Amino acid sequence: MSERFYQLLKPFIWPRYYEEGPPRYVDIAFLSKDFMDADGKIKEPLKSILDLIVIGYRPVTSLSIFSVLVENENKPMYGSQIGAELEKKFQLPKGWFTKTRYYDTRIGKLLKILLRQSILEEMKVKDWRTNREYVGHRITEHIYPTLKERILSLHRGESLLILTPSTPSNAVSKKPETMRHCPKCNALVTSPSARYCELCGSPLKTNCPNCGKEMSLEYSFCLNCGRRFE
Repeated sequence: MSERFYQLLKPFIWPRYYEEGPPRYVDIAFLSKDFMDADGKIKEPLKSILDLIVIGYRPVTSLSIFSVLVENENKPMYGSQIGAELEKKFQLPKGWFTKTRYYDTRIGKLLKILLRQSILEEMKVKDWRTNREYVGHRITEHIYPTLKERILSLHRGESLLILTPSTPSNAVSKKPETMRHCPKCNALVTSPSARYCELCGSPLKTNCPNCGKEMSLEYSFCLNCGRRFE
């Protein structure tokens, strides 16, 4: 993935870490039973609002965590492993995210909130070097394809804003129409399907005198046989 992505975001977290929070009402929402449904999940549209707030209070750290997980093909990573990867990606001093006092405030608390929002999920990770098991994090499986595409679009320099008009990937781009004028009176032809000038009545299309192919008068040569139009 693009190194430019991390370097553009770096001033928000280095040499001073500017991302703080979360807002108090995020904690209130997590604790209030009024916001929960019968299954203990946060009701919509509050869930969507909280998703925006949670990512918004630490957008650089949040999006960078998602980016690291996408680059790792969403294989579970434990917290300090994510922190170490962020230090490497941002080219930061060792410990900026992984020292205990920094990890808790910059990574640990955020991971817990992302878990509560079901944006991330926990998985067991085994360190084969020590043969110990750790709790790893990955993007929740059912939202991973969507979140992956959003992160990749950011790396391509595209917008993430929900108010930005989206262009369907299968949309066919229309070729801009050529402005046509009547060859006799030079009047602008407003209809793309017009065969005659709406001002003087002259034909706007003609048949090639050599092969008989009907051609638009905007061409100087027949596209079928190459005969020049007089």
